[in-house]
Amino acid sequence: MLKKVIRYLVLGFICLFSLLGATTVVRAADLDEILEYTIWIEPEADGSLDMTYHIKWKVLDSTSEGPLTWVKIGIPNEYVEEITSNSDCIDNIEYLDDGGDYVRIDLDRSYYAGEELDIDFSIHQHRMYQENETNAMRNYTFTPGWFDEAKVDNLMIFWDKEDVAEVPERAREEGEYFYWQSSLGKQERYTVRVSYPESAFTAEDDYEKSADGSVVWILLIFMVGFPVILCIVLILGQKQIGQKDNYDKHRGMGSVYVSPHSHGRHTGGGCACACACACACAGGGRAGCSRKDFYGTKLETEKMKKILAKGQNMC
Repeated sequence: MLKKVIRYLVLGFICLFSLLGATTVVRAADLDEILEYTIWIEPEADGSLDMTYHIKWKVLDSTSEGPLTWVKIGIPNEYVEEITSNSDCIDNIEYLDDGGDYVRIDLDRSYYAGEELDIDFSIHQHRMYQENETNAMRNYTFTPGWFDEAKVDNLMIFWDKEDVAEVPERAREEGEYFYWQSSLGKQERYTVRVSYPESAFTAEDDYEKSADGSVVWILLIFMVGFPVILCIVLILGQKQIGQKDNYDKHRGMGSVYVSPHSHGRHTGGGCACACACACACAGGGRAGCSRKDFYGTKLETEKMKKILAKGQNMC
């Protein structure tokens, strides 16, 4: 009798784990597939790079997490300008600092399972090379922003071959470009390296303007926070010593008001040590379920609104 009970218990556990496994498989189904991921790279006279992106994106599932409405694509670093849309499916495009450096692309409409779209954009990217004073070379290391939850069927990187001194393994030639080709699994990365003699350039890339709007926010916070602090000082000055301070939690310009960003970037590195290098940076991908807000945009916005509202009410 005891053996039968044990046998039934074992069978029950097997069935339970099988069901759980099946559920996991269903939940793990891919939402999207990157059919094509192509990047053309052309250096400028100062060593900055003009980069043109083409991504053919296929929506596989628009039920589990809603349709595709916006995406983020990893870029090398925050020193980027001239972010330009080149396709009709893009309603808005801008830099996004979200624990890494991205281009955020808002689509012209919701895209559903079975639909394909061509996402085309270009950027002017700075601070991409490392200088080797020993042999007077400029060395580039570039890893395209990867995708955490989507496979890339065909990745191609084209690099203008004019004045290139050294191209390591795997590079092939087509017209005026060296190119590399591969397919990538989820979170998989692909790195290319190119070297130029210093004589190929006529200037240094000393671009310092960051696309990160943190400086603007700090100024805004200071403008709002200074009157708040002044109000607190005046109020405290009228209070007797030992009286309870109701504003103790909101005093000063500390972390409550300023959200620190620490990406560990090297200002002159091969790609500023972000998504375009081998350094830590979250991969891009679908960010389209606006009703669930998986990436926290609404949360940060609401948090800032509450902070500003508190600051205004304190006087």
